Amino acid sequence: MELREIPLEKINYDPSQPRREFREESLAALARSMEEIGQIQPVVVKPGKDGYILVAGERRIRALRDRGKNSVWAMVVREDMKRERLRLIQLAENLQRENLNPLERALAISDYIGEEGLSKKEASRRLGIPRTTVNDWLNILEVDKFYQKKVLENYYGKDSPLTLSHLSLAKALDKSTDDPTRKNRLLDLVLKYNLSRGETRRVVEICRKNPITPLEEVVAGVLISREQKKISPSRGDREGKDPSFEELEKAFARLEGILTSIMENRHEILSEKKEDILTEFKYLESLLELAIPGGIRGTKKA
Repeated sequence: MELREIPLEKINYDPSQPRREFREESLAALARSMEEIGQIQPVVVKPGKDGYILVAGERRIRALRDRGKNSVWAMVVREDMKRERLRLIQLAENLQRENLNPLERALAISDYIGEEGLSKKEASRRLGIPRTTVNDWLNILEVDKFYQKKVLENYYGKDSPLTLSHLSLAKALDKSTDDPTRKNRLLDLVLKYNLSRGETRRVVEICRKNPITPLEEVVAGVLISREQKKISPSRGDREGKDPSFEELEKAFARLEGILTSIMENRHEILSEKKEDILTEFKYLESLLELAIPGGIRGTKKA
């Protein structure tokens, strides 16, 4: 490579570069930084027909142009450098800087794998990224655009709980069942109830152990656990210890009190919450059946 100061007008963008989105506020911040302390790192270009083609550093170029600058320091690669090598430089530069959003990153890696005919394992080796991480990053390409949008909203700090971890968990659930709708149903429930990654992981674990239990009932049980933790903060201190029947009896006593309160105010509550309450109790019944096989249904028969 050779370092040169090149007029900006002679540098053309590469339409195949990984980044698809350029946020104005981010470019403005970069421009201010470059104006105050100068250009710390050169961009990378290759010779083209009408000057140069940009390989890496498009944000820096755009920031400089927005500030009315006329030139940029650039590393010029050899004209005979293989396209695969240039593509790797372009992709690695963005990944290492964490400048790509989750969708851009996945599309860039997917394109690279397809263009070079690589396996995920080989691509991860060349990029210096663990294979499991590459797999997690690519999961966003396997969901509907609606969920992709929700992941991006979370990435940009907007009101969405959906992350790449949720997508990985939903994919894991999808692999453990013959129901092709479960993945999307789980993601819908994550959005509806603002399920954390830990709560979603718990849902998947329960579904794997109890595949016939309806997904909605499992989520209802996790939500009950969430509310119990709010009511009894000390519950977390007891986790990991052997449960006692005394604790179970106390829990039922509290439940009895709550039920009594609901009954006294049913004209205000049941009309709005009937379906949710019944779903929660159905799940609780399924848990008791698992804890005491044949106990609940056996009692009913008696």
